[in-house]
Amino acid sequence: MRKSEIAQSLTQNIEPRQFLRYCFDINNLSPEEALEEETSFGYCSKSVRLLSKILGLRRKTVREWGHNPSFEGMPQHARITCSYALMALSREDLDRIICSDSQAPKITARQFIEEMFLRDLSPSDREKAVSSTRFRGQCFALISKTLKVSKSTIYQWGSDVELSRMPKHYEHTLAYALATYRKQEKIAA
Repeated sequence: MRKSEIAQSLTQNIEPRQFLRYCFDINNLSPEEALEEETSFGYCSKSVRLLSKILGLRRKTVREWGHNPSFEGMPQHARITCSYALMALSREDLDRIICSDSQAPKITARQFIEEMFLRDLSPSDREKAVSSTRFRGQCFALISKTLKVSKSTIYQWGSDVELSRMPKHYEHTLAYALATYRKQEKIAA
């Protein structure tokens, strides 16, 4: 499966409530039991803390998204990040994040591009790929599909693969997306 096909297949969004139910392993409970868990003491704080860790954002920012556990004001970029995190993180990873002070993974646009396009190439093939007139366009197209932003937005972030003006919160999205792509490549192989 080509990288662009993988990106296209991973473009679903998850609602914050469903994401949290999965993370706290209450997604298989009956609706009544899940609601009881969601209204239990400490669930709100736990949810804000987890979203803050996974998204690499301040807790205050997460709280501003609305009532827990719906977080109806959660921005689109955070929903996309949660979707990738859901696919990238194992149950053990989630349990470790919930119980520790771990930080959200992050990678730069350049690191993402290097991993996706150049990782397994020989030095001469890397040079050939990078000097291709289509290389930058391919990179930007994949980032555009991955982050669900327009190509014109990507070009506003910079004209080289550094994308130095890309908002920092997308670094977390790219890290989870990379992990998800790697899983999908193993499945497809």
